[in-house]
Amino acid sequence: MENLRLNSLEKEAAVSQERHLLARELHDSIAQSLAFLKIQVQLMRDAVKAQKPDDIQQVLEEIDTGVKESYNDVRELLLHFRTRTNAEDIEPALATTLRKFEHQSGVAATLSMQGQGMPLSPDVQIQVLHIVQESLSNVRKHARASQVWLDVKQQPEWRFEVRNNGIGFLPENDELDETHVGLRIMSERAQRIGARLELVSTPGHGSSVLLTLPPPASLSPGATEMAPAKDFHLA
Repeated sequence: MENLRLNSLEKEAAVSQERHLLARELHDSIAQSLAFLKIQVQLMRDAVKAQKPDDIQQVLEEIDTGVKESYNDVRELLLHFRTRTNAEDIEPALATTLRKFEHQSGVAATLSMQGQGMPLSPDVQIQVLHIVQESLSNVRKHARASQVWLDVKQQPEWRFEVRNNGIGFLPENDELDETHVGLRIMSERAQRIGARLELVSTPGHGSSVLLTLPPPASLSPGATEMAPAKDFHLA
């Protein structure tokens, strides 16, 4: 009976973990695409009301692109139920992420790479990319920024910083509550690879998300047994 009880608990834990993973992947991919489509639908209403055919055509193309991306995200989840590992190097992957951000937000983005570090494993790299993507998503939705910088240092340890020149996090800004899910997911992803995640924000002077990976010897996709990532710090 005790063995049956333990087996049952293990199955429940496995199911819970799968549900948590699915929720995280939905938030990282589909939820962001739907948020982009929601903006485009409002732009479509405005263009139709103003009777601007050129604007209507442009927004239709954006909606078509967004629907295709959402379809691919759903298809991937159904087929694999996991995030695909990325075979390309981290630099072109980050550049692609920034280009997509610029296209969707209209905010200028700059990538800076310094040093020459050890290559990241695919499992670690995909966690880094998701954290960067979520950081950019928060900028697009809340920061009111005109410029974003992604600074990457590879020595003595990998460090990624996403910073912007937006409004920062104001204590009276209710929209901050809407970012907590994304911040929690980023923190969980950082903990999974044993990384440290920090958020620094000054009202009126933008904000920064800093992700620092552990030394190469300890960098592992199974780093969830390590010390948890640090809490976010609002300055």
